[in-house]
Amino acid sequence: MRAEYKRDVSHNYLILQEEKAVDTSSYQVRMLTGNVIPSILKCHLQNLDGEVLFYYDITSKQSIATLFEDKKFRSQDLQSILEGFVKVMEELAEFLMNTDQLVLQPEYIYMDAERKKVYFCCLPGYQKEIQGQLRGLTEYILPKLDHEDNQAVMLGYGIYRKALEPGFQLEVVKEAIYQKEDEADKNAAAQKEDKYQEMLSEKQENEIIDSVIPDEQKKEEIKNRKKEKRIPWNWILCCGAGGAAALAVLAAGFWGVIPKLPIEIVLGIGIMALGAGAFTAWITEKKKRKQEQTAQWHNKIKQETDSSPVSGQVRKEENIKKDPETIREERKAETSITGELFGTKKKEEDSQEEICGETVVLSAGQKKGPAALISREPGELATIYLEQELTVVGKLANASDAVIPMPTVSRMHARIRKREDEYYLADLNSRNGTAVNGRMLKGDEEYQLQDEDQVDFAQARYIFIK
Repeated sequence: MRAEYKRDVSHNYLILQEEKAVDTSSYQVRMLTGNVIPSILKCHLQNLDGEVLFYYDITSKQSIATLFEDKKFRSQDLQSILEGFVKVMEELAEFLMNTDQLVLQPEYIYMDAERKKVYFCCLPGYQKEIQGQLRGLTEYILPKLDHEDNQAVMLGYGIYRKALEPGFQLEVVKEAIYQKEDEADKNAAAQKEDKYQEMLSEKQENEIIDSVIPDEQKKEEIKNRKKEKRIPWNWILCCGAGGAAALAVLAAGFWGVIPKLPIEIVLGIGIMALGAGAFTAWITEKKKRKQEQTAQWHNKIKQETDSSPVSGQVRKEENIKKDPETIREERKAETSITGELFGTKKKEEDSQEEICGETVVLSAGQKKGPAALISREPGELATIYLEQELTVVGKLANASDAVIPMPTVSRMHARIRKREDEYYLADLNSRNGTAVNGRMLKGDEEYQLQDEDQVDFAQARYIFIK
């Protein structure tokens, strides 16, 4: 398709020419040029050197690409474009015209700024699947969304997800557009809740969080707090032993058991003894905490494994929380089991044949499980499985694919997009930001996640497992 622009005394025209020859006597051409379709740019034909040119009147109109070159899409803008798309699809169906002839490229979608009306180009001979075109349009719009406008974000990503699903229907878009009034009320309530939560003190936030934590986690939290408040006997004994050693050296010198030493040397020995005691206590305490943390991981994983099926999908639905090493081991175990099952079946089918040579590992080539974000704190947050093309992370349940119920997490906090088996993370202008390996992502940055990257959504800490 070739495009050019022409201007005469009182009109501006967009001229489109399809590379393939167009039958000017066809039903599609006659309906386009002989009728006024409200949402289609007025069109007439001209023959120039044997070529058929379609002239579209774009007077007093601007393309979406021009209007939003340096401007963000807000909810009103996105609503107008999508409502215009629904309307033009219905009008084309009414005139029995092929909807795949619509040109949904932003350069050829025009808007009348005064009337806030959207116009489209319909080009006979232009055959591109409408679902793929809508997906391409939303991919153009998503990076230009105003992420401070939650309705725009919800609508944009909602339409994008629907455009990815097989069996796309126009009713899906209509449903997403015309159910915004209730969601607007919910968003207003959510904004009030956010402002209220920002005013809460740390003590009040802890009380709210404690009220929604399951009983088992509450017991574990109480146990941990008691451990933190207990008297540090380990430190006292080690430091006491160091101090006692220093006093013993001082007393021995005073009684003449050893030659009397200058006070500076005695103080130096005492300080060294206290330092050695403190260092020993620190090493012991660190080792003990590491053992306790490992034990908590293993106990939690054992409980969840015993109470859940082997299926990865069921594990996802039950929100099992596991550390990265356990996830890898389980994937290997499941692959091994699959290989053994297939191997048994193969042996039964070939029971009449003689099998020679070494054993073949039939599990080689099995696909590994989906990428996931694993909580870095045992049992704190649910595992986020990245199985979709687009995963939105936040605390608003009706707008996010992965919900993190924490006050510091924004309603729509970040997104993770999957492209060619790679995963790209971007912050959605969240209040407290998104960090990877301790570095905060910029507003327009899209970071390619690497295996075992540490990802922080505000205070929600995860590890990415590819």
